[in-house]
Amino acid sequence: WADEKREAAPDFQKDVLPIFEEKCLRCHGAKRRGGKLDMRTLEAMLVGGDTGSAIKPGHANKSLIIELIHHKEMPPKKEKSAVSSRELDLLRRWIDSMPGKP
Repeated sequence: WADEKREAAPDFQKDVLPIFEEKCLRCHGAKRRGGKLDMRTLEAMLVGGDTGSAIKPGHANKSLIIELIHHKEMPPKKEKSAVSSRELDLLRRWIDSMPGKP
């Protein structure tokens, strides 16, 4: 029964984008693109910036965005709102739920 009650995969527009809007888009959005990364759409994140794709679909543990948030490198310490552990877990579940290459 536990498998039937699995949580639905997080939705980009409803669940993920609000986190990015609050914590990331100031530097990775319409006006500024730190590292040439635009985080406003999934497509833009797949293209990535200077260091390549920000996410690896199906593999949160291999996604640069997760690594940088986990090690508290992003958002920068000077920003007032860090990503919470709950938000980081949601981002991991979102990326892991994406179809990826085996």
